[in-house]
Amino acid sequence: MIKDYYKILGLERTASTAEIHKRYKDLVKIYHPDLNKNPQALERFLQITEAFRVLGDLENRLDYSLILFEQDMIKEEARRIYRMRKKKNKK
Repeated sequence: MIKDYYKILGLERTASTAEIHKRYKDLVKIYHPDLNKNPQALERFLQITEAFRVLGDLENRLDYSLILFEQDMIKEEARRIYRMRKKKNKK
């Protein structure tokens, strides 16, 4: 399953570029290893940085959005098939 970069940054999929940049800057101030000595802070910082590399660049974000769309379509098709089989088995 693909990582949910929007969730990592605490944003909706409809977030603007400005919102993504602002959220990234806010989170970096909290989790940067030079500022936060908590051992989990480094891992969180790396996740935030990875998410920003994808969402902060428009071309990467568009590619990522297509992947999410395809994933959503696959999930919906799987649910449809499951419901259809469940209905068939009840008969």
